[in-house]
Amino acid sequence: MEATGQRISGRYASLSVDGTPADAARSLVNLVNIQGPGEIAISPASRRHQVSTALERADPTGSWRDWWHRAAGEPVRLSDDAPTTRAMPVHRCGPPDGKTGPDPLLGVNIGGHYLRLVRVRRGAVVGSREERLGAGRGSSLFGISLRSFVELLAGDELARGVRGVGIAWSAPRASVGLRAMSLLTEGGGEVVDLLDTGELDSALTGALRCPVLSWNDGEGVAAAEALARPPRHGRPLLALKLGTSFASGLALGDRRISALPMQLAKCLPGSPPPRRHAHPMVGLHGTTRDTLGAACLTESFKLLSGLPRSDYDDYCLAAVRRHPGAMELARAGARTVAELTHLVSTVWSPADLVLSGRNLRHPPYRHLFERLVRHELDTFPSRPTLLAPAADLNLSAALGAAALTQAHI
Repeated sequence: MEATGQRISGRYASLSVDGTPADAARSLVNLVNIQGPGEIAISPASRRHQVSTALERADPTGSWRDWWHRAAGEPVRLSDDAPTTRAMPVHRCGPPDGKTGPDPLLGVNIGGHYLRLVRVRRGAVVGSREERLGAGRGSSLFGISLRSFVELLAGDELARGVRGVGIAWSAPRASVGLRAMSLLTEGGGEVVDLLDTGELDSALTGALRCPVLSWNDGEGVAAAEALARPPRHGRPLLALKLGTSFASGLALGDRRISALPMQLAKCLPGSPPPRRHAHPMVGLHGTTRDTLGAACLTESFKLLSGLPRSDYDDYCLAAVRRHPGAMELARAGARTVAELTHLVSTVWSPADLVLSGRNLRHPPYRHLFERLVRHELDTFPSRPTLLAPAADLNLSAALGAAALTQAHI
């Protein structure tokens, strides 16, 4: 279908698309993943039917639209008239520096496979630990009761005498709050049910006798990175935490963190991944998760290398050794990172980038991947800068959760 000019507009942002209806449908999916569902305008109005048809092809079973409807309580609705633009919702974050008292804070990150705890006093980490949880129904937290979860936190030496607790969850944020709709949390028992209804924080606050607040893990990483740097008054900072899948957060300067969903792992890249997988939550094939999440990278490397027993560490080592299949995946991942950074820059204003997370724990692979990312970033007009992580690669989400909580107690 011949190229056309379209504008996709939502409540918080809009995108101009100079391309086919399929390009416009992909941009619509990505805009919703950034800002959430609701009314989405297509202009000119004469193109709405074409874009709607293209969206049906991209999401043939409606699983992506159903997921967002369940998550936010409202559907994706295509319209002719642009909705009234709203200011981006934000969280304020403050350094966990003890300004309101000498007692420390506890930051917690419950990720895809790991539980991380960090104790922070007057801006300094005074203790931390990491525990492997397992995955899915095999996780030690799956089906956990509120009582057992309270005992897990209260019984840890790092929690002794804290004045507040911040928990970063692998749980998407919608307009109604955090939703238990990730592989880690969906169907996970009493604690997850309370998180989904917005009652967990008050229940934990009463049980632990100190304020407890929950955050999305991408928000936590963005807060940790923003606070670990000198005050920024220029470009926003996009933080990507690469793990089993990946989390995304946006720091806006002046200790403000975007409170939009920022579900970038559900976006559709312009450059198709070498191997396409069905996204486990929204059902789309060929999402950004395919080239940045460790689970998909491992499966793709097994197929490309013919080594069915390979794991993620094998992929990293093969990439460092310039294995053709591993390098194809690494280059695709770098391109995806650059596309996402450009997408955020296009929606708002030119942004810089920081990468963290367990996927980058091997220095040789990290250096290789960062070099590839810088090369790809240079091909975009906004010329984003890849910054070195200022916060600990593994603890950043927990540190940020503590900082966000500090600003609200």
